Amino acid sequence: MSIFFYCLAYVAVIAFVAVALMRIIGYLKKPQHLRWELYPVAHEDPEKVEYGGSYLENTEWWKDKHRSCMVGALKGFLIEALFLKAVWEHNRTLWVRTYPFHIGLYLLIGAMGMTVLSALGMLAGAEGFVTFCTVVTVLCDVFGFAGILFGSIGLIQRRLCDKGLRKYTTNEHFFNLGLFGVYGLFGLMLCLGHGVYDFALMGNSFIYGMFTFTAMELTPLYVLYLLLGFFMFFWVPYSFLGHLFMKYFTWHDIRWGDAPAVNNPKLQKQIANNLNLPVSWRAPHVQGDGKKTWAEVATSNPEKQD
Repeated sequence: MSIFFYCLAYVAVIAFVAVALMRIIGYLKKPQHLRWELYPVAHEDPEKVEYGGSYLENTEWWKDKHRSCMVGALKGFLIEALFLKAVWEHNRTLWVRTYPFHIGLYLLIGAMGMTVLSALGMLAGAEGFVTFCTVVTVLCDVFGFAGILFGSIGLIQRRLCDKGLRKYTTNEHFFNLGLFGVYGLFGLMLCLGHGVYDFALMGNSFIYGMFTFTAMELTPLYVLYLLLGFFMFFWVPYSFLGHLFMKYFTWHDIRWGDAPAVNNPKLQKQIANNLNLPVSWRAPHVQGDGKKTWAEVATSNPEKQD
């Protein structure tokens, strides 16, 4: 039976990586997006970031070489990812619920990473390193499980009670939050039932077994915990929770993608391709019929057509 769970673990990891790559490749093959004018842009000149400015303010900006401040972009991304700055500024009632959830998730990802490092340390015979990683794993596990448990409960309550948010809530939202809540509950139960440090050691041994192809004995509760974890590996990339690894594109490539088309043949070609795409919707100002291209719609006058 233990061997079966190890095989399932390999399949779960491969499935997660494969689906994540499929989604990323699928995004990269999509037509070039047209950026909305959203400011500030984190990779702009720091002085302009302060007031939401842009290089477009510069006189004859098209003659200047477009530069991006990667330090500023990294700073902006980390502040948003680690502190959920936008949610704090615009919806603090939601922030007190979603922040524990996100921090709990980050801690559990960190715990997983430390567990892998512990297993590698076991392979290398580095006992001191393994002990250090295990202690860090213990801290990440306890606060991580608690964070996603209480965060998911708070978010479910918020989506049920907030009339505005309820309108945009689907069954998938409740399912995903419930799934993470149950996972957090199972994790805390295992920490209490086996002891926090022993639970971390079980994780070390399981990953060590994946590296060495040797199976360890599994307790019934740990089996349920693994099954839930494997299902999450399968499910998360398919669901809207996939924004976990798509965040780079939604921030750096879409929200902050302000590269000019001037002196940029690649971008000009992508925009030209967009103009040849058919328009599948219509409105008083856009007379699309599924056959006309954007170039045709943009160069025609709807009033004269009527």
